[in-house]
Amino acid sequence: MANKTWKKPAVIVIDIGPCRYCKKDMTNQESFVAFVDKTKAHYECMKKDDELRESMLNKIEQQIDNIL
Repeated sequence: MANKTWKKPAVIVIDIGPCRYCKKDMTNQESFVAFVDKTKAHYECMKKDDELRESMLNKIEQQIDNIL
């Protein structure tokens, strides 16, 4: 097998854009998710928002159950 004639490039850091939730700039070195509408967010920001929505939904369901 022949030796490589090319060098693997150093780590390339790319600016991803602002986070959907915290509005901070992100790079490809961070853990992030991309949405269908082509916005992106930190994984942790999305996780916190999902947990907040879930807890609010549970509170509302409990209030409805108490009324009925």
